[in-house]
Amino acid sequence: MTELDPLTEQQVHLFLRIDAAMPTDPVLRAAAEFWLKKRQGKVRPSEEDMTQLPQFIRPHVFEAHLAINGDRRWIVSRAGNVARLALGIEGHEPGEVADKRIAVRLRHLFDLVSHKDEPYSVMFEVKEDPGKRHLVEVYAAPLATPERPEHHVIAVLTRRTEAHR
Repeated sequence: MTELDPLTEQQVHLFLRIDAAMPTDPVLRAAAEFWLKKRQGKVRPSEEDMTQLPQFIRPHVFEAHLAINGDRRWIVSRAGNVARLALGIEGHEPGEVADKRIAVRLRHLFDLVSHKDEPYSVMFEVKEDPGKRHLVEVYAAPLATPERPEHHVIAVLTRRTEAHR
């Protein structure tokens, strides 16, 4: 893993946590271990390498690639049910994240992963119900594909709700 550069003011504002270490959430950790196993000394494992993810991780997984039209939009594809619901993706894929605040956070995460060619995990809060904290954790790692050798990411997302303190 690479050493994390000092966080920018914008990153501090967007994320409760950003980390290059192994995630502690069991689903994210299993995905990270699988990605590392498939990496096998390569800069990035291929999209094909990641097709055999364990079944319990698949609902949380999605892929993203950078839109080529220059406006720095990451387009989501191959999203599992949990990821689709959390990202607000309805209908056909590829699609865009419905909640613009989540989309901005993911764009910053995916830009970092794509630039560093290393996986990172983040945590952020989504404002939904007063009196409760809705926390989203995302592990993102670079992927290689023949069509898009760069700017392709696999991500795994989990959500949990806590009583507000």
